[in-house]
Amino acid sequence: MPSLYTTLFVSLVSCSALAFLVLMLVLHKGELCPGQTGRIQRQLSTLVSFITLAGLSGFESQQATWLVGLVFASALIGWVLTFKINKLKHKRSLNINLWWLMGMPLLLAATVVLLQHSIGTFSFIACAAAIAHWLMVKAKHRLTSFDKLLPFAGLAAAMCSLVAVCIYLVLNQTLLEQSDTVKHFVVMSSLLLLATLLWLFPQLKKTAPPAPLLLAVAFISFISSLKLQALSV
Repeated sequence: MPSLYTTLFVSLVSCSALAFLVLMLVLHKGELCPGQTGRIQRQLSTLVSFITLAGLSGFESQQATWLVGLVFASALIGWVLTFKINKLKHKRSLNINLWWLMGMPLLLAATVVLLQHSIGTFSFIACAAAIAHWLMVKAKHRLTSFDKLLPFAGLAAAMCSLVAVCIYLVLNQTLLEQSDTVKHFVVMSSLLLLATLLWLFPQLKKTAPPAPLLLAVAFISFISSLKLQALSV
């Protein structure tokens, strides 16, 4: 079973990178007003915190030096950009392309991590979508279509994750003989389903999703991704 720091590194790098891609899609294609652009860019500082934690986890778990270096490089650039945008007036923002300077080393590191832990890809997508949705709601976005799209994207990713894990376990029968495997699968799948149901609840009630609820969804999805990694060893 991988150490806590190893699982944290994998989940933080993967989820941060995928959430970054969602937010960049919103910034590039969302037809935002200057105020919304500035508010969403300021929320990227939360991702920078996650990236920093990923780098520290990678260092503690003795990941490859160059891989940890990429993560720390992304975090350093992210903190510089965060400092710069916090110096601007409320409705002003940085050139969107500057954020790719932070994103490129992170995405490269995430590509390597995802290739090594492909079984968790859909779980990471669900968690990343929840993180991105939470940050967008915190930024008081007005893109109501994303409030509908992201929960259903998360549902699809969660279902694909459960199917992928089931196929993985069927192909690795020896894992099913271990009691810990069954326990981890039950916990992982229960948490993922709980997160998805919470995420869809505002849709069923036809209300705007509150930020605290989305934070809970993101956190539960993240814990589920940690439990999933215990199955893929």
